[in-house]
Amino acid sequence: MKRKRPGPRMTADLRDIVDLMLATGCRIGEAAGFIYPEIDLSSETPTLTVSGTIVTETGKGTFRQPWTKSDAGYRTLFLPPFAVDILMRRMIESPANRNGAVFTTRNGTWRQVSNWERLWNRVVDGTAYDWVTFHTFRKSVATLIDQTVDSKAAQAQLGHANEDITLEHYIHKAKVAPDLTDYLERFRPPITPTT
Repeated sequence: MKRKRPGPRMTADLRDIVDLMLATGCRIGEAAGFIYPEIDLSSETPTLTVSGTIVTETGKGTFRQPWTKSDAGYRTLFLPPFAVDILMRRMIESPANRNGAVFTTRNGTWRQVSNWERLWNRVVDGTAYDWVTFHTFRKSVATLIDQTVDSKAAQAQLGHANEDITLEHYIHKAKVAPDLTDYLERFRPPITPTT
């Protein structure tokens, strides 16, 4: 017999926010603060503007701060097709809310970042993936972009003020160098005849 989890029934929210973090490289607070008025799914190249983040302050509660961690954090990102699919489904399935929020609590309010983290930990605790955090997704995006484009593109995607932050803290340093033998072969010494 399967043990029933306490609390409300799980929704697709956690899966969707993780997928959108992988699609954008956004911080958990930024992703939790996505709003529909800043998402354009109808253009040929769908975009999402990152312009705020979720914060919780004593005496004020949880709200969407209408600015990002830094000036560089304010950015417009192109969305891959799987992110467009998620956002279209959520627009159709989720009831309208006063904030225009993509993600809300069941009461239509902003969800605290700590609540997202608690949800994630419930899924990974006791598994081989308990080392994975929301920050891991951001680093994975940075590493993929660095490997396929360059670190400057990773910096822009993540919204960092300078490339050094991206290089030092977000891009995975490979323990095995890429196979460059074809290039290095150019240094082969000329063959000298033996007598």
